[in-house]
Amino acid sequence: MGVGRTLVAAIGAFSMLAVPAWSDEMKDDAIARLVAAHEPDVAVAVGRLAVKQAGLGAARALLAKRGRDAGLDRGWNAATPEWQAAEARLVGVVEEVIASQINDPAWVRAILTEQFSRLLNGEEADEIATHFATDMGREQRTVVEIKVVGELLLANYTFTSRIDNNVRGSEREYAGMQKVWADREPFRVRDFDGDAGAQRFGVRNPGVKYVKMLALQGVEAMINHIDEVRAEAVDAVKANAKDIDPFIQTYRQRTAE
Repeated sequence: MGVGRTLVAAIGAFSMLAVPAWSDEMKDDAIARLVAAHEPDVAVAVGRLAVKQAGLGAARALLAKRGRDAGLDRGWNAATPEWQAAEARLVGVVEEVIASQINDPAWVRAILTEQFSRLLNGEEADEIATHFATDMGREQRTVVEIKVVGELLLANYTFTSRIDNNVRGSEREYAGMQKVWADREPFRVRDFDGDAGAQRFGVRNPGVKYVKMLALQGVEAMINHIDEVRAEAVDAVKANAKDIDPFIQTYRQRTAE
């Protein structure tokens, strides 16, 4: 009996050595592959529009206030050439913030890396990344990105009126966001029946855990970043308030003639 127990223990120890646990490096590689499988343009498109409209609102409020403080008449408005030129100057400041903080998708990838690393182990990340490398997996990822991440992000901003499709000056960003949605064919029927990997992903962990994570912690982190950049854009507009003064002076001289 003693020899038997010794043999069983030796076999068990050998098995553990033959199938090593996931190392930190292996997990990092799996997480990196999973992050790389995602397309960040859904979050970027929503962020770009949200920040642009926040900046436009701040610019127009500032233009109106500076005009009142300068004692300008009602002719100082959005139809006035000097107002339009001053607004364009401030919008340029907003565009710089968008270019550095939103257009570069590194922020999306950083969020995904942090959340995946925190909630998935190496084997789970590897399973999802491997699934997403298949045709059916790519289709499921597309559905998750547009129907979960995209719609939750968009709902957060539209329901609070922080994104409005009628804000003049943000037509390009709005059209860009619509194209991102259209390219993913959100209303196309996708049939995942009969595919074992797709069915496993949809009803079992780690797929279920992954989707919940994106819908909760992932989307929340993306909203937090976008809101921080919205605030940065507004602050940047206010910091350049004096850029409006030459346009106010030009307006005053033109209307005094």
